Amino acid sequence: MAKQTELERKLADLEKLKAKGVLNDEEYATRRAAIVASTEASVAVREGGSKAGGIFKWGFFGCFGIIAAIVIFVVVIAALVAAGSSSDDNKNATPGQAGTNKGDVHVAFGANASAEIAPEGNSNKKIRVTILQSADNIQSKNQFSKPAAGKKWWGMEVVIEDVGTAEASTPDWKLRDAKDIEHDRAFVVGGPGADLELARLTPGGKVQGWVYFEIDSDTQPKWIRADPNFLLKNDLYFDVK
Repeated sequence: MAKQTELERKLADLEKLKAKGVLNDEEYATRRAAIVASTEASVAVREGGSKAGGIFKWGFFGCFGIIAAIVIFVVVIAALVAAGSSSDDNKNATPGQAGTNKGDVHVAFGANASAEIAPEGNSNKKIRVTILQSADNIQSKNQFSKPAAGKKWWGMEVVIEDVGTAEASTPDWKLRDAKDIEHDRAFVVGGPGADLELARLTPGGKVQGWVYFEIDSDTQPKWIRADPNFLLKNDLYFDVK
């Protein structure tokens, strides 16, 4: 006697249930269709698994591996090009000199000094930075707000305007003093004016406020840098004479 298949066994069991009156015609038809469908699917998977599964396993991951290799290759090439470009940009720079990358802009510091800058490759995100005034040894109107011992607050009032065709962010700030110590922006409570807010400007939009730094009491700024995007080149330097 030929060995009964799984499908035949299941159908036989189903027939017994119908004969005993456990299943009506509708239930019988529904279960029979489900058994046939599930068994056919199982057989298809077993028969095609070694081929379809193999294709999926190796084809998919093989393609993924190729794509990953291409991406890594592109990244490496881009890094090498960037390194070479950086080297070319700075070939005339002296040790300790900043703002020598191609695309950096230098402007003499002073009241009404103004210049435009955009991140490298993002000329549509151009901003104009204008210095209105500056103040040394700033005193806070808040009696509880003071710089650290041996320090002072130095600040400048600026206007940032989006002069490009896309939304642009207000820049990051850094100050290098006469001792070549660099300082990030500080926030002062009770200063002569409100801190310049961190904002995204739409084309034509402006924002105005003060940018403060806490520096040694016996020094002065050497330059102030406005960086439109810290991940990209092209920075604006206001050089103090």
